[in-house]
Amino acid sequence: MKKQMYGIIGLGAAVAVLGGGLAVLKLTDKSGDDTSSSSVEFQETTVEGADLVLIEDSDKAVGSHTSAQEHYHGSVKEVKVTNEYGTMEAVLKTPADAEKGTSAVYTIKGFEDLPLDDSEVEDLADNIDALTSSSLIEENCTDFDKFGLENPAVTVEVKYESGRSHTLYVGDISPVSNQTYVRVDDSKTVYTVTNGKMADYKNKPEDFISLTMLEKPEDDAYPKVESLRIVRDDIDYDIYMEYGKNSDIENSGGGSATHVLVEPTSALLTVEKSSLVTNGMFGLKAESVKYAHFTDKQLEETGLSKPFCTADMKCDDGSEYVIYMSQPFKDDDGVQKAYAMFSDSKIIYTVTTEKAQWATVVPDDIVSRMMVSNYVWNISEIAASNATVSEKFSISMRDSSIKTNEAKIDDVVVKRNGEDFDTERYRLFYAFLVNLHAENLALGEAIPEGKPMATVTIKDSLLNETTTYEFYEYSVMKGLVVINGESKFFCSMKNAQALADNISRIATGESYIEAT
Repeated sequence: MKKQMYGIIGLGAAVAVLGGGLAVLKLTDKSGDDTSSSSVEFQETTVEGADLVLIEDSDKAVGSHTSAQEHYHGSVKEVKVTNEYGTMEAVLKTPADAEKGTSAVYTIKGFEDLPLDDSEVEDLADNIDALTSSSLIEENCTDFDKFGLENPAVTVEVKYESGRSHTLYVGDISPVSNQTYVRVDDSKTVYTVTNGKMADYKNKPEDFISLTMLEKPEDDAYPKVESLRIVRDDIDYDIYMEYGKNSDIENSGGGSATHVLVEPTSALLTVEKSSLVTNGMFGLKAESVKYAHFTDKQLEETGLSKPFCTADMKCDDGSEYVIYMSQPFKDDDGVQKAYAMFSDSKIIYTVTTEKAQWATVVPDDIVSRMMVSNYVWNISEIAASNATVSEKFSISMRDSSIKTNEAKIDDVVVKRNGEDFDTERYRLFYAFLVNLHAENLALGEAIPEGKPMATVTIKDSLLNETTTYEFYEYSVMKGLVVINGESKFFCSMKNAQALADNISRIATGESYIEAT
């Protein structure tokens, strides 16, 4: 007897599977309706053949009982999948342990040496064991071809530790129910099952490799990144960062990251922009696997035989990680990507340059625009001058036992050119200096001849460092900032002029011009 539960949708009725029920949609005439229009009437019944157990560790006939009844859930030993990519075998690696509450762990033959996504591989066993039907389509089928089951594109053979085995034949997706046609062993009955249960069996082995390229350590085991060096074909310098020597000193300053730029120039880094560069290898997730167990030809094809970019990260626990990247390219959706691999890896991945920024980052992307970041009461001396005025501040605590990080404004003594000075007015001048932000780096810029329009020298007693900032007129709109004798930043000419003017206002009591 044939049980055709899905037919051609006609004008009189339409059939659709909704969850576990069958909704029959029919058009009926309403008597007495002056407009002679049709109305929609829903009738809901039970889907025939739903929730039948199709595969289990049992000799029971296929579909002889439902999932609500007792079924035999054995231990899957092996799952052999044949699809368009060839044959793939998932085999039991570690049995489940009920006492410890651990699940079975599976691996894929030939990929045992690669980092696999355990949960994805486990699904190859879990999705077929105790597989249940969504509906029964046809009994005693004589034309499997119409369901894509004559020469199925996917075959799944499951073997249990008991020695029993079953074969699942996976056919087409039903155009009506959006579910997949299947049959089991030598049964002539066709069922549908949920598409999601079948999706993994259409994949290739590479699809089960973990996309996490380097696991992120637990917080209590996270190493300190001591240094990161980036070497790239499109720039004529290295980008080199180190863990800042002052990063572990409490209240040493603010507004910058724990790492500093060392090459091609020294500069502070911003936390939000630099962290993915300095620490981004940990937990880095790829978009896809390009090649596993790659060949020399594949290495050359992806451009990794002569990498466009090399990023070398060294940590305080002695570990070192080197990632190679190809020249970036854009995919069909315009997303910028690159091929990438670790130096000791057997896998070539595809990554986005949004996550793997080493192939595209330049110093301007990550440096802090804050030029002065010292903690205000750590400073023991400031000298400031312009074309006509020179000022010198000395700062000290009223009581030497007071710690600078605990000092209040009344605890501080400020002298200007040897005379007592209003502490709050000094603090406001310093606040102006902190707000003098740079616009971008000025690598290799020649220092203009003549004297600077303003000079500020800051001595930090906590860090035991002295820094000199010189501001030159570079153009009508731009000022050039030279720090400790090296061209470092461009700033707005408006702010450079405001600094020169404010130095003159220190003695007059006029309000300081605000930085923009």
